[in-house]
Amino acid sequence: MEPMQERPSDAPRPLILDVDTGIDDMVALLIAATAPELNLRGVTCVAGNVEIHHVARNTGKILQMVGRPDVPVSIGAAKPLQRRLRTAPETHGPTGTGFVELRGEDRKLGSTEFTPIPAARYLGAHVKRHPGEITILALGPLTNVAAATLNGVDFDGAREVIWMGGTLEERGNTTETGEWNACVDPEAAESCLRAGALGRMFPLDATQDVVFTMDDLRALPETHAARVVRDAIRFYVGFHRQAEGIEGCYLHDPVTLIGALLRPDLVTDAVRERLACDTGADPYVAGSLYRSTAADRPEVELAVAIDADGMKAELLSRLTAAVA
Repeated sequence: MEPMQERPSDAPRPLILDVDTGIDDMVALLIAATAPELNLRGVTCVAGNVEIHHVARNTGKILQMVGRPDVPVSIGAAKPLQRRLRTAPETHGPTGTGFVELRGEDRKLGSTEFTPIPAARYLGAHVKRHPGEITILALGPLTNVAAATLNGVDFDGAREVIWMGGTLEERGNTTETGEWNACVDPEAAESCLRAGALGRMFPLDATQDVVFTMDDLRALPETHAARVVRDAIRFYVGFHRQAEGIEGCYLHDPVTLIGALLRPDLVTDAVRERLACDTGADPYVAGSLYRSTAADRPEVELAVAIDADGMKAELLSRLTAAVA
């Protein structure tokens, strides 16, 4: 038997995205599915921005849109570990994609074959089968990752697990101190932090360094995919105008994808912290991250500042290529 050859260092990086496909997840999916540096091995779906059936349908349709029906889509948790599901139709629209709805009657898009393996098992199987290779980028609530951990999956076997979630010093976007993904499933976030499942995090401190406007999207080509993106982001901009008082929007998920995997040089500051997530009954506090003094709690690296101009240029360039 011949010795196993090492994977070339410049080979595309094997990646599984875990998404709750709303508007910013959609942009991240488009970029991840078309970036030559990435080998998108699969996408797992979790309820969050919208209900799981909307997440699954949106995810499948977006992959079809950029000619990637080969990417397996696994359906995961339909609700948080212990709490009732809360969704954000006012932020992402009734089905998660703003003013456009990726319904089955869109003839430009085909149907999706979903893998029968549920998300937590799907993640565990890949980590076990390809030790040290798979990067998992979680862009929604951590329910699927936590469920895998609780089922005995050791994410030390992954190359890296990265999460877009939480906030350290920045004001929260769901409560005063809580970010959406953490607030939807605080128990999942706490479970992952306690188990050391997360290697890196991109909290609001980093992702809100960049504001995208409708003018920024003028450079996109006139394609079906670009029209879908514009109609989705136009809704998102309207929400941010009303909720945040800004003339534009934050694209948390693609900023995380690019800063973590495609252009790590655009992260200008990072810190290492031992963190915990509040899981109490008070809805105004649950989901808030705080620094833990427990010496046995693993540290996680947090990006806390981004080169805003560089990130905007990179994201728009990647998105233009994706929708062309």
